[in-house]
Amino acid sequence: MTTTDALASIAERGALDLHKSSCEELQIARVYTRHQTAVCLANGYNSEDDKSDEDEEDGVLYSERLFHDNGNNKFFRTYQILPAVGMQHAAQRLIEEKHFDVGGVCRVDVHYALGQPYLSRKHFYENQRLKSEQLFFVENERTMKARKVGHWREYYEGGNIKSELKYGENGICLCFCKRYSEDRGLEWVKDYTKDYIERLTEFNAKKGKLDFSIEEAARLLGFVDGKLPQDSNEVDRIYRKRCMPLHPDKSPDPDANEKFIEVSRAREVLLKHFATG
Repeated sequence: MTTTDALASIAERGALDLHKSSCEELQIARVYTRHQTAVCLANGYNSEDDKSDEDEEDGVLYSERLFHDNGNNKFFRTYQILPAVGMQHAAQRLIEEKHFDVGGVCRVDVHYALGQPYLSRKHFYENQRLKSEQLFFVENERTMKARKVGHWREYYEGGNIKSELKYGENGICLCFCKRYSEDRGLEWVKDYTKDYIERLTEFNAKKGKLDFSIEEAARLLGFVDGKLPQDSNEVDRIYRKRCMPLHPDKSPDPDANEKFIEVSRAREVLLKHFATG
């Protein structure tokens, strides 16, 4: 495929696909930044004749290691250097980190494998039994902003489970969460999913009872004097702005929930208006 053909193909399809688009298309779009390997096997199979691009600098792994006075491991860390991009400064991208006590027992073990957004953290007792295991979804590799996800568990020193919590992708507790006594007796349990479903059903039922005209919906979202939004994007933008002060962390107003129901219904009415208009 020539460069002209590749450009024509990009223009025709619009969207590129990592596996279906041609090498030329992905190189022109700067998705592929390495050369395509072309090997001639007519003259034999000597691997020393194969030519490949040089390894990128940002793939280099660095390690740090500290020791206690008695020679035992104290600290071990492996990381990569993320180069500066635009206004973002260079940063260290953690891969593995371990902390050891003076006796050489690993007390903290952190893994953040390459190519995925999940970081795991485990703590251990002096007897090497697991103390806790936790999982995070890392939203930003440079700032390491993260939220809790998956199963979080704590254990007693004897090995029995102390607590188990489950977090969803939003970082909120889901399903059954439990806490146990040291002799394995169940001390506390909460089914958060049941509560969420009940509240969601109540919210949707209240919203469904509200019937607004287009003008009333626009007024509730803050458009005055009969003015209507330009499109659905403007509706969503104003909706987010109106919802922000109603967040439980920002509003002590006991009627905030009812106001949110009205604003949500108003948004729904306007989006339906644009979808059918």
